[in-house]
Amino acid sequence: MVSVVVNANLWRCFDYLWDGEFGEPAIAQRVRVPFGRGDRLTVGFVTETTRPVGQRKLKRVAELIDAEPQLNETLWRLGQWMHEYYLSPLGMTLAGMIPSAVGRVRPRREAVVFLTSKRSESGSSLGPRQRRILDELLEAKKQGVEPIALERLLHHSGATRDSIRRLATRKLIRMESRPVRLSELSGEQCGDPFELNDDQREVLSALKGKLEGGFSCTLLYGVTGSGKTEVYVRAIREVIASGKQAIVLAPEIALATQTLQRFLKRLPRVAVLHSGLTDAQRAFYYEQIRDGWASVIVGPRSAVFAPARKLGLIIVDEEHEPSYKQDTSPRYHGRDVAVKRASLEDIPIVLGTATPSLESLQNVRTGRYEMLRLPRRVANLPLPTLQIVSLRKDLRRGRIELLGRTMTLKIAAALDRDKQIILLMNRRGYASYVFCPSCEWRMTCRNCSRSMVFHQAMQLAMCHYCSHTDPLPDACPACGRKIVLFGYGIQRIENELGRKFPEARVARMDSDTMTSPKQFSKVLDAFAAGELDILLGTQMVAKGLDFPKGSLVGVVAG
Repeated sequence: MVSVVVNANLWRCFDYLWDGEFGEPAIAQRVRVPFGRGDRLTVGFVTETTRPVGQRKLKRVAELIDAEPQLNETLWRLGQWMHEYYLSPLGMTLAGMIPSAVGRVRPRREAVVFLTSKRSESGSSLGPRQRRILDELLEAKKQGVEPIALERLLHHSGATRDSIRRLATRKLIRMESRPVRLSELSGEQCGDPFELNDDQREVLSALKGKLEGGFSCTLLYGVTGSGKTEVYVRAIREVIASGKQAIVLAPEIALATQTLQRFLKRLPRVAVLHSGLTDAQRAFYYEQIRDGWASVIVGPRSAVFAPARKLGLIIVDEEHEPSYKQDTSPRYHGRDVAVKRASLEDIPIVLGTATPSLESLQNVRTGRYEMLRLPRRVANLPLPTLQIVSLRKDLRRGRIELLGRTMTLKIAAALDRDKQIILLMNRRGYASYVFCPSCEWRMTCRNCSRSMVFHQAMQLAMCHYCSHTDPLPDACPACGRKIVLFGYGIQRIENELGRKFPEARVARMDSDTMTSPKQFSKVLDAFAAGELDILLGTQMVAKGLDFPKGSLVGVVAG
């Protein structure tokens, strides 16, 4: 008999009979068990394996999902700590640590090619493409990187599948199938594009001693543009050189995507974990990490549960960001869970930020964390100037605008210089209130009594707390008079930009327009390539993004 916690909002274990065909049960094994009315199959985790059956009539474990537990001892202890610290049911907590696709989606496989002859054959019997294939394989064998994936070999040699088939028929090469692996270097290596300044050298020197092992928590306090990412890259290289893995957390998928692109060019075997992946992608990366093939794991808060068995370093970028808080069950703070995991793994963790959270500053003052500083920007560049403008004084009399006169002139000047602009407006929708000035009726959500926000693109009023929607009434339902759209949102800013700068190329980035990581990447790549002039967004654009042509950042009604 085994005890099982199920993926439900319940705080107790349930006993089930264990089928001997499953082998010996193990703590943290995932199973499916009949549960509740109708005996619906539910995912559960084995928590105890030696309980006596007694005289009770018990149901049987229906299915074994994992032959071996996906959670090692450290992750199991981490899940138990989260269960107790955040008062979250253990079954839901453990289920949130493992993507549901793992164990359900079959591993991807690829064809690989081996060289069977001792040297590249030449002569009239082989065509030029066939000789190029053999030369590629011979070079790979000398460098110890044989076999080569078939698709990569075809791309590098310019050969066709027919050439491969002919060589295999002559037994000059041999083909096999194996699980797909991350490439040794996922992108083109560009070396070290930057020379470290004195501040970065001091920080790296202080970190090197910590990277040798043992738990430590370091707050890396560096001003914007001080080169924190370069410090991350160099520290990760030290960890990889010692045969260990590193986890890098970013607060949003958008920032994780840009961080990933930087790391792909500088570091080998980079994996990514986030909610925007397909089931096949998520299962693939999870297995690469678990099997020790991935050296670097990049992702938002859920990547803290990556099954890295040889973890040597955790980095939390923008540690102050509230996006690290998970607001659905199981609720947790990704930064604090990362610190706890580093403690359990007995490894160092680095918290990077330009605006430290109050909690981290207090931990520095009490001696729990150590602070390292990067007080200057790279190449001694000056910090940007900050100008606070009162909209009440800046608006023209008789006109209601969200971009005041000063902001409008700054944007026009930047566009004239062929520079780019980022505008932050941290409020979705078009109008934040639907209001009747006659009887003071206000449109509220029927579910949670919150004010409804009007979205012009959908022509619907939406509650931003429960996502309930209602059509906009033609008149006030209380008194029958005209209603007013009051307040402002990002869609109004977009309309105003279109009216004031009709030739500017504007992209809006908020949760209404960005529904997948591909859309994030598409917009960010277009902005980085200079195909867009103005990037307008909610908090998604305020996450440490780096664009060389950007010369103006505006916070609208901040």
